[in-house]
Amino acid sequence: MRTRMRQRTLWLSMAALLLPTTLCPLSTMAADTSTSPDVSVRASDDMTRAQDEAAPERLDGATFGALLGADIAAQRGDTGLAARTYLQQSRRHSDIALARRATQMARLSNDPQLVVAAANRWAALDRESATPRRILAAAAAGQGEWATAMALLLEVDASGQDADLESFLEEAITSGASPEELQAPLESYLKRHPDQPHALITRALLQSLQGNNDAADQDLERAQTLDASLPALWLARSQIALDHEDAAKALEYARRGHELSSDDNRFILAMAQANLAMNDVDAAEKQFDRLMQDMPDNLQLRLALARLYLRNDHPEAAQRLLKPALEDDGAATSGELYMLAGLASEQLDDLDQALALYARVPAGEDFMAARVRGVQLLSEKKRIDDALKWLQTQERDYPDQYASLMQLSLTLLDQNNQRSRADQLLDSTIKAHAPDNDSLLYLRAIRAIEHQDLKAMERDMRTLLDRDPDNVDALNAFGYTLTEQTDRHEEALRLLERAHRLAPDSAPVVDSLGWVHFHLGEFDQAITLLKQAYAMMPDEEVAAHLSEALWASGDSEQARRIIAGAMARFRTHPTINDLLSRYPLLTPLSPPPQATTSSTVTSQETTP
Repeated sequence: MRTRMRQRTLWLSMAALLLPTTLCPLSTMAADTSTSPDVSVRASDDMTRAQDEAAPERLDGATFGALLGADIAAQRGDTGLAARTYLQQSRRHSDIALARRATQMARLSNDPQLVVAAANRWAALDRESATPRRILAAAAAGQGEWATAMALLLEVDASGQDADLESFLEEAITSGASPEELQAPLESYLKRHPDQPHALITRALLQSLQGNNDAADQDLERAQTLDASLPALWLARSQIALDHEDAAKALEYARRGHELSSDDNRFILAMAQANLAMNDVDAAEKQFDRLMQDMPDNLQLRLALARLYLRNDHPEAAQRLLKPALEDDGAATSGELYMLAGLASEQLDDLDQALALYARVPAGEDFMAARVRGVQLLSEKKRIDDALKWLQTQERDYPDQYASLMQLSLTLLDQNNQRSRADQLLDSTIKAHAPDNDSLLYLRAIRAIEHQDLKAMERDMRTLLDRDPDNVDALNAFGYTLTEQTDRHEEALRLLERAHRLAPDSAPVVDSLGWVHFHLGEFDQAITLLKQAYAMMPDEEVAAHLSEALWASGDSEQARRIIAGAMARFRTHPTINDLLSRYPLLTPLSPPPQATTSSTVTSQETTP
């Protein structure tokens, strides 16, 4: 089931690239307000239409005066005031045209709350219109309220209009919605409207995601009986057949859907995936080429298709697909492009080409991942010196990433039992090239802590704080080290209180401050701060600090609960192990449950 979920999620993420937007973003305007770039012209036309469409006998002098004021406000760029005026008048006159104008002006104002208020008024006055419900659904989806968004679109479906439920489902799932939260309103709706084919298809897709294949097939059969001419039916059948590893059926259904809707590129994608699942790479590549001919500038689609090739061990096809983008200067800022191209080169055993591509990943989200991968490739071949030279080249090309790349060089040497060489490299770099680089100086101070060289640590930390007394990282690391490894707790307290004033929401700082209060014997203050830190940053070291403070204060029961919960939450817990070796009586009275990788609190853990 997990494999099917991953496969479907991958399909959805690519299919979503081919979809028109189902839900109108709040920042965009209604179709009839987007024709002119001049807001004042649109606003003036809007008011004229609103006046013309409203019943003349209802628009008294006060109303015309208010609408004139709205027009003037819109011309001055205050579309929010214009929207509120239209909304107020729509409530006074119960007029659909005024509510529609209020919504359009609200969308121009980019005020989500105002948009919702106006769209709600429009929907209340016009039970037949799908547009306000789509707008409200977009607002709900933007807040992560997927069940509400689904319920609003189901209202559209019930009215006989196209709610495009299947496309909404794809958008929702790829945006992180869970199948369960989407299914609840759907089940309720189908109890009242059992013969709505789009709702049945949408439920079938959800059931397939959850592994309920028989129920999904039943819904699809029912939908086909109701209307076999729906393209969405055959797209869903193709997706689900592919999940069942029936590539031949998936291809058959995709072809049938393509006959019904030849302009829908999702069927081309579905046919290509089925071909690829049947190991017919030539046929898949032809389909992908058709997609790229229709959307040559869609880089995200190109990357998604390349990922699919690589997942199916077809690096040559991935290379061919990525080549035009690699030659396009406009795509040069995409780190993922070079990452995927590098991975394709790896699969083809072209190490030098892979390294060259990883070196081209620009600063951003993928920057360090690319350098780490390059170092791994060379390290696996015991080419440590080559890896260092490669990183040094990166340091020259990306001076803003100097400290991060140096850290990677040091880690490489440390992991290959060359710690002394790593220290010498850092010392020589600071002395020769970067004496004023605070990041490197901080890095050396942290390594000194690891070496138990407090004198060297203190020298570098004081230099950092002389340069910048508000350096929170230095204040925190220096203060924590003093209270952890010396008896200079009062000095540590001054450092950490300053760090806390500068960064009161920093969990590491709050933890350190709580820990120094513990060492000073101020247990109540320590526990309060450590509980805050643990709530902000559930971490096994913070859990150990809090448990020890609770134990020292006499609350052994809660201390054991914290330890039991942390041992269940974290697979490794060296700080807690050390604590239990010092205080064996803190060991939980019953064995904790098996640790998981989940970030949720276990039932045994009491959140402090």
